[in-house]
Amino acid sequence: MKRLLFILLCCFPIALVAQNSVTDLEKLLAETTDAREKLNICYQLAEEYLSRGDEEKSIQYSEEGINIARSLNDSKILASLYLLNADAYYRDRVYKKAYEKYKNSSDYSKSVKEIELVLESYEGMIQSLKKMNQDDRAARAAEDAITYLKENNNYQKLRGREISFRNDIEKLEKERQSLVQEKQKLQSEMEGLRVKEEKLSQDNSVLAQTNTQLAERQVSLAKEKAVVEERVTLQESEISKMSEAAAKFELAQAKRKELIDSLNNRRLLDSISLISSNMELQNAQLKINRNQYIVAIILSLLLLLGALSLLFFVRYRAKKRSNQLLEEKNKAIAEARERSDELLLNILPESIAEELKSTGKAKARQFQEVTVMFADFKNFTKMAEVLTPEALVQEIDNCFRAFDTIISQYHDIEKIKTIGDAYMCASGFTERKTLPSNIVKAALEFQDYLTLVKKERQALGLPFFEARIGLHTGSVVAGVVGSKKFAYDIWGDSVNTAARMEQNCEVGKVNISQTTYNLVRYKFDCVYRGHVEAKNKGLVEMYYVLQPVDHEADSLVVA
Repeated sequence: MKRLLFILLCCFPIALVAQNSVTDLEKLLAETTDAREKLNICYQLAEEYLSRGDEEKSIQYSEEGINIARSLNDSKILASLYLLNADAYYRDRVYKKAYEKYKNSSDYSKSVKEIELVLESYEGMIQSLKKMNQDDRAARAAEDAITYLKENNNYQKLRGREISFRNDIEKLEKERQSLVQEKQKLQSEMEGLRVKEEKLSQDNSVLAQTNTQLAERQVSLAKEKAVVEERVTLQESEISKMSEAAAKFELAQAKRKELIDSLNNRRLLDSISLISSNMELQNAQLKINRNQYIVAIILSLLLLLGALSLLFFVRYRAKKRSNQLLEEKNKAIAEARERSDELLLNILPESIAEELKSTGKAKARQFQEVTVMFADFKNFTKMAEVLTPEALVQEIDNCFRAFDTIISQYHDIEKIKTIGDAYMCASGFTERKTLPSNIVKAALEFQDYLTLVKKERQALGLPFFEARIGLHTGSVVAGVVGSKKFAYDIWGDSVNTAARMEQNCEVGKVNISQTTYNLVRYKFDCVYRGHVEAKNKGLVEMYYVLQPVDHEADSLVVA
């Protein structure tokens, strides 16, 4: 997307300062009347809001830019704006809308033959269709992308894109085969259920026949029950006649038994009275013994409860002290870990530091567009003769601290190392294409700082440092060297070329190579130096960077 913004800045006659805040851009959008300028502001606002995660605002400004671009009939800008608008919808999970916008971007990109935009649009279409579970359409879109690549003149250069699309097709085909297998499995399960259903139907018919037989059997049993009840009634009537005679006999026996029981009861009552008096005495003695036993138990329980309370109190105090000690130790450990993390981040990039902490090592990686900067003091030997070692080190430390503060303002710049009186840093450690604008600004700020210090020390009659600064953009390998005292470093011919840029630079200036100039020429005023002889490099084209381009002044001139 940075590349697309670069194209916009090249195409528009009126540009804006990159550091404008969102509020300033929105205010400027409300005030401006120039269509081209409005279009540029809408693009910047849409991209800025998308980077902040505000998809709704990004969609709003990208669609406003689309309407303006349509009125200007600018297909190239429409292609970029539709792609940005589609990215916003995709992040907002509105995949159907995202697919439509990617399709629009693809159509406009094809009309202006912007191959990279066409391929980015196809990739967005494929991902959107995947999210909508339309794998067949996604596979067809990948085939269309491959066909377009083959029809394009730069097919060989875009071979990697074809491989990516073919990988998508293979993945989709595997998913389709998996779905077919799952479908066959479900059909097999449905066939088994159908067989079970037929068997259940047969069982139901058998059960119905059984129920009919049971109903007939119940009718038969009811008839048999009626016959039996009639017989029982006759037998009960005969038994009732026999029961009257038996009842009279039983009454006589009961009276006789009652007389005998009364005599026995009198004897029993006398015995019970005697036994009762003895039991009362025993109960009284038992109550006394029980009360004494209860008192002894209560006293034992009280003593036990006191001992347990004392034990719990002692354990509580010990546990509280141990918890305090543990908390203090955990706090000390956390503080030590935080300090170690800070020290590690001071010498390594965050991603490398996390990799080292998790795995104990960091793999070397190659980056294609890294801009390397060398800053070297010219009059270091002269300063060493004039100043004491302590004062010399103090001055170098002041300069390097100032350089550290300057690059810390730019998230994409990493300090690599200091080599004696030389300072080395770089930017572009990412897989995405980026512009080295920030590191060139930092180089100019280095010189501005040294110029300010020079004026102050001249006024006091003190010696001062002056520096040469050189930059070059190219491929490097970056990684961590050694197993102790880790050092993050970069290697490659691009590092040597950047050193040659610094060696062939005048004091107080910033010297850049042709490669770096091609990436920043629309953002900075530069002076062509021609072909300059560089050690082991031959004749190399070089440029001096003067200052950032004043876009506001350009806008006033055009107006």
